[in-house]
Amino acid sequence: MRVLVIGSGGREHALCHHLGQTSTVSKVFVAPGNSAMNETLPELQVAPVSAMDINALLNLAIKEKIDLTIVGPEATLSEGIVDLFQKNKLSIVGPSKAASELETSKAFAKKIMMAAGVPTAGYSEFFDADAALNYIETNPSEKMVVKCDGLAQGKGVVVCMTKNDARLAVISLMKEKLLGENVDHIIIEEFLEGTEVSAFALCDGESFSFLGTACDHKRLRDGDLGPNTGGMGVFSPATCLEEGDAQWINENVFAPMMTGMKKAGSAFSGILFAGLMKTKSGWKVLEFNVRFGDPETQVLLPLLNENLAPWFKAAANGEIKKLQGELGRLSPLKKDKSGVHVVMAAHGYPGTEGVKVRTGDTIHFLNTFLLGKNDFLFFAGVEKNEGQLKTKGGRVLGITSLAENLTEARKSAYENISKVQFDGSQYRTDIGKGQI
Repeated sequence: MRVLVIGSGGREHALCHHLGQTSTVSKVFVAPGNSAMNETLPELQVAPVSAMDINALLNLAIKEKIDLTIVGPEATLSEGIVDLFQKNKLSIVGPSKAASELETSKAFAKKIMMAAGVPTAGYSEFFDADAALNYIETNPSEKMVVKCDGLAQGKGVVVCMTKNDARLAVISLMKEKLLGENVDHIIIEEFLEGTEVSAFALCDGESFSFLGTACDHKRLRDGDLGPNTGGMGVFSPATCLEEGDAQWINENVFAPMMTGMKKAGSAFSGILFAGLMKTKSGWKVLEFNVRFGDPETQVLLPLLNENLAPWFKAAANGEIKKLQGELGRLSPLKKDKSGVHVVMAAHGYPGTEGVKVRTGDTIHFLNTFLLGKNDFLFFAGVEKNEGQLKTKGGRVLGITSLAENLTEARKSAYENISKVQFDGSQYRTDIGKGQI
């Protein structure tokens, strides 16, 4: 197969690396990618086509005789790229524009969950800031979660520990337009306490295959302090899962959502990413995303013991159940290892503390920097300029390490990340700490 990966970050770098490791894939293209990806994948074909220009991406796929396309960013999916490719009889992994609403609209996702009987937090939705502020005043709980309804690159969720925090969140999102978006629709959710887990399933509209779990660290600083980010690091598999939990998630989250989406007229195909919380009263769904997580992908893929290329092809063609029957198992094989991924971000990231996110810092690798067979370097906000790697802002890069246990994986990941340097770099030192 000739495969096209759409996107430019660490998630897409990980997908390109993974897909290039099998004889069933002859060539991997990425659009737009980033110029640093060729540092670790010299055979990768980087095509300078915007991830948001779906017509240009279609032309690229036709020109390069692409057999299978995999979409990374949620914004590209929300543009309707899957509908466009399928209309032109091209195989693509991802949900339709209508099904993408599971991520683009928190309110839509809540309605599907409620109808399907999927356990989730109670909520109210608002189209007016003053109505939301009045609701906060009369809410018997001090703690609540404010979420903007649309896409916000992982920054549209504000966990509020006091009513004043909630008031400020509503004002920032709806009146001051902090995210630079036209936020005129929010939901305010019941505050849940527990351990957060990301769970992933590959779907084809009818059937699904469970891909695994991971735990993301969203806050910028150690101890889960500082502003929310797109993710500062992750470990996998989730250590809080007990025997039977994965099966419970399949039966009570993924299966009813597949049925619920089909009943709603938007059968779900692609990656279904459930953001879960294990509370004292059981598992609850916080939200759904409709694509691979970033940074979760950078640890999930290295932990697989087989290539996903046939599974992706089956998902695109509605043949997951057929593949499962041929292989005699429901899911891809996984290594008996633990993985830790640490993100290194640019100065000022995520740009919500009054500090501008800086670009153009030179990235240095110490002479002792040497990745082993269980270590992986993925580039995101990086560009190559006159032979040097420079920061392009945001999350710059990340390193994944696998080992027999989480302790060893952490040790290796941090040894590696300490040998990467650039001015203003930020990374957490507690990814996976205390999770043994």
